[in-house]
Parts: sequence; C-alpha cells; structure tokens
Amino acid sequence: MKRAFIIFKAVTRNWLRSKAGLFFSIMFPVLLLIVFGAIFSGGGTGKSTLFVQNLDIETDGQPSQLSTAFVEALNSTETFAIQDVPMDKDAKTYAREALGPLGGNIRILVISEGFQDDMLNGTLKVRIGISFNTTLTMYRMFNSSMTPENRTIAEAGIAQMGHYNENLTGRNTTLTLIFDQSDQSASVIENIVMNVASAFNYGLIGATTVIEFQRESVVGKHFGMVDFYLPGIIAAFIMTNGIIALTSNTTEFKRRGIIKRLSITPLTKFDWIIGNVLSQTLLSLLLTAIMIMVGWIVFNLQVIPDALSIIFIFLGSIMFSGIGMVLGGLVKDVEAASAIGNAIAFPMMFLSGTYFPIDFAPSYIQAISKVLPLTYFSDGLRYALIYKYNEGVFTNMAVVSVLAVVFIILGSVVTRWKEK
Repeated sequence: MKRAFIIFKAVTRNWLRSKAGLFFSIMFPVLLLIVFGAIFSGGGTGKSTLFVQNLDIETDGQPSQLSTAFVEALNSTETFAIQDVPMDKDAKTYAREALGPLGGNIRILVISEGFQDDMLNGTLKVRIGISFNTTLTMYRMFNSSMTPENRTIAEAGIAQMGHYNENLTGRNTTLTLIFDQSDQSASVIENIVMNVASAFNYGLIGATTVIEFQRESVVGKHFGMVDFYLPGIIAAFIMTNGIIALTSNTTEFKRRGIIKRLSITPLTKFDWIIGNVLSQTLLSLLLTAIMIMVGWIVFNLQVIPDALSIIFIFLGSIMFSGIGMVLGGLVKDVEAASAIGNAIAFPMMFLSGTYFPIDFAPSYIQAISKVLPLTYFSDGLRYALIYKYNEGVFTNMAVVSVLAVVFIILGSVVTRWKEK
C-alpha cells in the first residue's frame, strides 16, 4: 500500500502541474455551475417577450375594452414582456425586425377582429343556457306541488326561455398563437395563455373557483433550483474526470514509456491502479468541496453534504476511475483515448437524466438509462444531498459499489504491466 501511495503522490503532482488539467477538472465545472445558477436562480426578469397584435378595434380607432382587459390579464401574470404590434403591420415581419438577427424566438399572439362582440354574445348564451337548465331542473323537481295555474305560467316561461336560447347566436372567438417550431418554450407559453383565457372566460360568465390547490414539497427544507441541479453537475464531472482524464493520462504514460519503466521497479500493477484511483478520488472530493463553497458564496445554496454523501462520492469516483483504467488499459493511442472517452462520457451525461428528467423520453431511451452507471450515481447523490432518502441512497450505493469492484478488477486484468 505504501508503493500505491507513492504513485498517488506522483500522479497528483503531475495533475497539479497541468494548467489544462486544473481548468477542465476544477474551473470548467465551477463555471458551468455559475452559468446554471445564473439561469435558474431567478435573479433576472424571468419574462418572455410576447408580441401582441390586437385587431379588435372600435369605431374610435381604439382597442375594445375586453381585448384591452385580456392583454392586461396576460401582463398581470408577470410572465411576459408584452410588445404591441401595430394592426397595419404583418405580425411576423414586425416581430422579426424588432428582435433583430440575434433577438431570440418569435412569439406572437393575435387577437382577432370581433373579439369583444363574440365574447359578449358567447357569454350571454352561456348564462342564458345555465339559467334555462337550472329553471327546467327546478320545475321538474317541484311541478307536482304547484297549482295548475302556476304550472301553466312556469311552462310558458320555460318554453319562451328555451326558444330564445336556441335562437341566440353564440360564436367562439379566436386567438392565434404564432411560434417558431424550434422554440422549446412554446408549449409552456401556450399553456399560460390558455389558462389566462380560461380564467378570463370564467370571470365573464360569473363562475367562481370551487377547487383550490395547495402546494407542498417532498423535501422539508426549502431548496432553490440551483440546489437541485448541483448533484447532477457534480456527478457528471466526477464521471468525465474519471473516464476522460484517466483514459488520456494512462495512454499518455504508455506513449512516453513511463509505465514500461515503472514495470521494472518493485511497484506492482495493483499499486499503479490503486494510486491512480486514489488520486482521482481526491480530485473528486476537492471538486465537490469547491463547487459547494462557490454555490454557498454566489447562490446561497442550502445543500450540506453529510458523511453518507461523502462516502457515496468516494465510491462513485472509484467506479468511474475504474472505467477510466479499463479504457486506458485497452487503448494505446492518445488521440483515440480522448475520442473514446468523450464518446462514452457525453452521451451518458445526457441519457442518464442527470440534467433533466427522461420520464417522457421514448421507452428505449429509458431502458438505456437503466444500464448507465451515471444514472445510479446521480440519483443516489440527489437522494443523499437533497431528499435525505437513505433507502434510495443505499440502493444506488449498492449498485455503484458492485460496479466499482467490477471495473477495478477488469482494469487490473486489461492493464499490461510488463510491456513486450
């Protein structure tokens, strides 16, 4: 074990002397955390530009009262930065010119001509229909106790109301939403506009809300969005450092003949593997500590790692270091090692649900996710740091521990210590 510690110190010193290694192992993950935090911490306006063209104009040239009220209702959600589109302009052309070549996605809402009249007529028909159905129901319930004279009067009134309801014209008004097909936020914005329209419609017919929602969190402590992204970022970069860095370093040592020279010393292959794994594990713990400290300082993170999460990070680092040693033992060319490492690490990063859930992904993607080591590492780390769900931590820890042992053994098998 003493000789493995010698390898550990030598590999760690070599990493500390590499400016590129320091940047991609420590600074790049920290920069990514800052970018994620800046986007999801809620520090900006959080508003999406929505161009609104109101074609419902009254005789005095001003927008109708109901269409104006609807735009104000949209504005009250504090979701949109609304920009008016003149009615004599083509909405698409106007929005494109207003945004400019670097302005972002085009999102347009067109309020059709006759919006107010159609809303009023539709509202009147709905209200009369409700009154008619209510009166008819009440008559059927109590007509047996009515006098013949009152029954005749009631039947005449119901017939007249029904005739008026059948002949009353009620047209649905139209709102047109125009989006860029590549805009991934389009469905969210559409849902917000539809919810505002439904609430606006209910208000006109006098309906009141009879169902109320209460929101509770599955975690007792209040966490921000950055807290929930942190475990995934830590897991992803522990994975990339273990796979890409170790694979590249091992092949570079082979190219320079370092492993060949070490093989004639008292050092063993086991010492070499354990030393590299310990060095990478130290890097993983250091990376985790730096990212959490930066998060505390910049974004006021609430995540506090405990002993269980540190043990889990230790095991995860061993697992990915083992994968790196396996690839380093199989690949001889430095350029090929970098390409293979990236080809394995980056698809795993996006297919394992590390940054975003894959619940709505195709079934074959979800099946692939179940066999990726990063899935169990990121899930377990999230359970340990955020949810404090020990059962989930131990289940994922068992999988990670088994894989760590398997890859370390496999790495020792494929590593050629005595060069021919």
